[in-house]
Amino acid sequence: MMAARSFLGLSIGDAVTLAPSGAALVTPGPSRWYALRVTPQREDQAEAWLRLRGVYGFHPVLMRRVTRHGKPRDYARRYLPGYVFARFRGQPVVHRVLSCPFITGALCRADGKWGVLEPERLRQIHAMRRVDAEGEAARMALAARRRASAMARPGEMALFTGGAFAGARCEVVELNADGGATVRMQLFGGEVLVGASAADLVGLHKGGLTGANRYAYRPSP
Repeated sequence: MMAARSFLGLSIGDAVTLAPSGAALVTPGPSRWYALRVTPQREDQAEAWLRLRGVYGFHPVLMRRVTRHGKPRDYARRYLPGYVFARFRGQPVVHRVLSCPFITGALCRADGKWGVLEPERLRQIHAMRRVDAEGEAARMALAARRRASAMARPGEMALFTGGAFAGARCEVVELNADGGATVRMQLFGGEVLVGASAADLVGLHKGGLTGANRYAYRPSP
């Protein structure tokens, strides 16, 4: 019977012995931290595999939400790609840990044995996600305040920053609860009321252009 080993390097037809899901990954001993090496982009799966077997693991990431093609999407940028820091409540059974298809080894000492990490050195790494989340929340709050201060108000002049009328000036007539707006602008030789999205409007200072000259938009022929 072959000993259990990492799935890396296996070929079709190879025989392996998998550790049963209920098999303990540790033998009695003190709780210790180790830096496990994992396959690229498989940190989450390695953590889940360990968690099902009673081992806590983490890897610090920087979370961001971006909008692409009109759809929001969360993505993670890893601070230390290829590593999962795991706390074993005892001496890890190496061949059972390596039966995980996502774990390839661990950070080792000069003698080849798995190196034990000091908890004090991990606290700062463990706090990275919380610190980043707090910083991102502060940045989002600041951006929201800036958007609110730049928001167009009824009776004021505004500038289209997006949509078909991007770059055109208008006068805000009404803001609606659903995020829409009604604006007055010069179009086809006369003033017309146009529906718009409030998010596309930036308020301009009062005392600017007045009368017919306040509208800078000229439709293309």
